[in-house]
Amino acid sequence: MYTLRDHTKTAEDFETTLRRVAEIGLEVLQLTPPAFLGTEATAKLLAKYKLRADSVFAPTGSIVDKVDEIKRDAELLGCDVVRTDSIPPELRADRDGYRRFAERMNSEGRALRAAGLRYIYHFHAFEWISFGDTRGIDILLDETDPDAVYFQPDVFWLTNAGTEPSNSLRMFAGRAFWIHVKDYAIRRLEGKIENVPYYFAPVGTGNLNWKGIIKAADEIGIERFVIEQDMCDGDAFDAVKLSYDNLRGMGIV
Repeated sequence: MYTLRDHTKTAEDFETTLRRVAEIGLEVLQLTPPAFLGTEATAKLLAKYKLRADSVFAPTGSIVDKVDEIKRDAELLGCDVVRTDSIPPELRADRDGYRRFAERMNSEGRALRAAGLRYIYHFHAFEWISFGDTRGIDILLDETDPDAVYFQPDVFWLTNAGTEPSNSLRMFAGRAFWIHVKDYAIRRLEGKIENVPYYFAPVGTGNLNWKGIIKAADEIGIERFVIEQDMCDGDAFDAVKLSYDNLRGMGIV
């Protein structure tokens, strides 16, 4: 639903958007209940259109003290996964900051696990920063509890970080059950050759190796491909539908 965020500014628009995504064929959504509706009203609207939420969102740093509230929201939405946001800027500068954040992730993940919930972190490209003999993402993987902290890789950001997703996805074997999908495309060069512009594109319309990605995802036990196109050049609903149709054409249902 992040892809469609510009179409969820009011209660009326939010409901219209749910109806339209249901018409596309989607059945499960990754969303955050809008403040003007709240979790209970959002759950009722999802049920109206035979949709369901895959998770709830809780900002990092506040989770341990709000486990009961988070669990209540998860029960209302009928899910058991909690998504959190990025490592805060003040902890991104060095390996010690990443280690401190890994400790926080362990605390939050274990608190949620005790409540019967699973905790996932959606990384981008900046976590792949090198600190000499290690990278930020390596610290987060190596220093977190594999039974309490999971990750939601994004094939676009794996590419943006300079990796081949069909290879780097394997780093998350046993640590991921969903991935974010969108395509990585190149625009026509204007200006310096070093500044080749890239952009977010619907699945199957860019340069990613989808055959390899799907194979790797299957091998590491990925259960769900979550469409998330950060920015769309044209109509966002058309972009979502194109990604959905192309994934179905690739055998993802």
